Amino acid sequence: YGVTLFGPAFSDEALAVYGDQLHRALDLPLGATGRRGDPAHAAPPTPPAEPLLRVVVCGAHLSGLPLNHQLTERGGRLVAQTRTAPRYRFYALPGGPPFRPGLIRQIEGGASVEVEVWELPAAQFGSFVAGIPAPLGIGTVELADGALEKGFICEGYAAEGARDITALGGWRAFLASIPAAP
Repeated sequence: YGVTLFGPAFSDEALAVYGDQLHRALDLPLGATGRRGDPAHAAPPTPPAEPLLRVVVCGAHLSGLPLNHQLTERGGRLVAQTRTAPRYRFYALPGGPPFRPGLIRQIEGGASVEVEVWELPAAQFGSFVAGIPAPLGIGTVELADGALEKGFICEGYAAEGARDITALGGWRAFLASIPAAP
């Protein structure tokens, strides 16, 4: 005979504890071996992995740049360095420091922009998003491989008066193009 335990998403740890208690109470053998387990040497249940959420960054949050610590301090880890689909305009927004870009999706006339994909523990995502100032926000970004990920986008009104840096292809290239202060 067999028993199947199931529950809501991410309840694996609770189910494993209940399954262990059931197994011990019924003094069941270890699979088809017929041997009984030694509860004192049983491995503890593996805790469930914390859910992760992905976020696409294109500016000051890139690796090594001034706001990257906001990801790393929350347990973020770099998953990929890639590009967007060729459907975006990229702008250097006024203000700063830190200087920030705006990524705006276009119906036509867009280009591909360098980005990074990061993973953050789901429990840290809210505090990360809460610190994002207007006109930036989190929306859906299409990557070069067709994947759709949540990431930094910019409200369209911010393009007025901002410098179009799409032709540079990314934030690092823009930063390299700024003359050094004397």
